[in-house]
Amino acid sequence: MVKRIMVVNAAVFIIQQIAHLAYPGAMENLFGLHHVGFVEELKIWQVLTYMFLHGGWLHIIFNLFALWMFAGELEQQWGGNLFLRYYLFSGMGAGLSIAFMNYIVYTNYHSDPVTIGASGAVYAILLAYGLTWPNRKVLLYFVIPVKIKYLVIAFGLIEFFGTLSMASGRAGNISHIGHVGGFVFGLIYYFGCLRRKPSISKKKSDHKEGTLFSFFKKARINRKKKEIETRVKAKRIIDASLEKIARSGMSSLSHKERKDLEWARRHYYPEGDETFH
Repeated sequence: MVKRIMVVNAAVFIIQQIAHLAYPGAMENLFGLHHVGFVEELKIWQVLTYMFLHGGWLHIIFNLFALWMFAGELEQQWGGNLFLRYYLFSGMGAGLSIAFMNYIVYTNYHSDPVTIGASGAVYAILLAYGLTWPNRKVLLYFVIPVKIKYLVIAFGLIEFFGTLSMASGRAGNISHIGHVGGFVFGLIYYFGCLRRKPSISKKKSDHKEGTLFSFFKKARINRKKKEIETRVKAKRIIDASLEKIARSGMSSLSHKERKDLEWARRHYYPEGDETFH
């Protein structure tokens, strides 16, 4: 599912670049999130479609990189469909936050800025990753090791104070309210829906078993692998011995070959096991 989301974002971005050559700003005006269009003109699709548009190469590269880095393990933990619901819910929740906050702030300025990008959903994914594996370390700026829980707290505070700046009229090109909205709606879905899923609880308990669980699981896999390899070796010895017997008779087998054949018979046909017969 993560791959599909990344492909859709990349494909829409390419279409967006091509459309911009012929009709500059057309896709952004129609599918980007405008608070006036959403609140007053009821262009409700914009709260979904804005997530798949991006403002430039750096914008989409950052979002896709964050998806690649954090979303894959969450999908493995939750399953593809549940991950998609979380992604869309938090992204659309961020869109609602943007629309109504912008409506409050910008109406007095007679301004209707357009918001595009999946950053709200990406921040929600970062939040979920931090809640699921709080003590994992990531390299901040590819250099500084930081536990993910501290990174989430730092980003949350930055975006919160950025939202306060926006509310006071000192807004920039970054939609801080969208990031905060992603955090808030991510929290709502995480604790309201995900924590109630039995499959999620089971997988989390497996994760808590940690090294001991992994050790026994790996030992079981290695034991099964060794059994298969032994049977394959036994099959080769039996085939080679039978071919020699058919060609030259039983007496042609040496003492070592007879011992190897007996070993192969015991391991290829274990007592009570008819699987390979």
